[in-house]
Amino acid sequence: MPHSSRRARKPYHPKRIISESEDGWSRVERTTPSRYGSTPLVDSSLPPVDRSLTVQKLLDEHTRCKQQWANSEARQWLQQLLARQVAEGGWSLDKAVCVALGSPSLSWANRLRSVWQLVMFMDMVEMVRPKLNHANELKLYAQEPRFTSLDREFLQSLAVTVLDPPQAEELVDESTFIFIPCIEWMLELPFMLVAVKSPLYVSSSMHWIADEAERSRTRLTIDFNSNKLVLKQCDDAIAAAKAVVNTHHENNMPETDFADGHSLSLTIYTLKHQDED
Repeated sequence: MPHSSRRARKPYHPKRIISESEDGWSRVERTTPSRYGSTPLVDSSLPPVDRSLTVQKLLDEHTRCKQQWANSEARQWLQQLLARQVAEGGWSLDKAVCVALGSPSLSWANRLRSVWQLVMFMDMVEMVRPKLNHANELKLYAQEPRFTSLDREFLQSLAVTVLDPPQAEELVDESTFIFIPCIEWMLELPFMLVAVKSPLYVSSSMHWIADEAERSRTRLTIDFNSNKLVLKQCDDAIAAAKAVVNTHHENNMPETDFADGHSLSLTIYTLKHQDED
């Protein structure tokens, strides 16, 4: 009976990796075994644009989602929250910036999530608009590297100005309503640094971001050749997340499930008044 001193190889199971390219587009990759570990191979890129869509169809979807959102308990909760936590004299805002909205026109499973998030962003603007502490118009902006030409036409029809990266990072200041439904913490860091003094900031969770940055820092400190810049970004993210929590009321929006299978669950951060701790 033949035998060998070689050990049986363990079965290899390829892993899917989603990474960001330099131009901001996502890449779906698989790993393949090599002598020095797993080597990523590009498997596919972003899905194509849904060619059946038009600006009018996107507007119709926006209207449908807006009507459903208007009757939700989450919207009633949000409306009461903003009315209760507005600063004396009104909101000190002159622009609203939405980052990482996603593309409403790409043919992927979560395409409608982008429409839902846009509805919430624009509705929050309408909630605070009557209580601004100035007469200037509150301008709306959106930045997303995946925006297609159809997305841009759709947003422009809703009076939302489209920004190209890194214009949003350069635009935000202490008078900006910042809305970031979902993004990697490293990409959110520039906005977190500004959000410390922003009257209204919507994000996932500062606690989650701090935990993620802490885990990244722990992994990096094990490697003596770690990138010092990334280590500093970890420290900055942890400090900024804690600062936002200390300077803002933290309000977890009740999770709402909608008819088309999408849910919204975000954290609303409103700046504390000067007479508050």
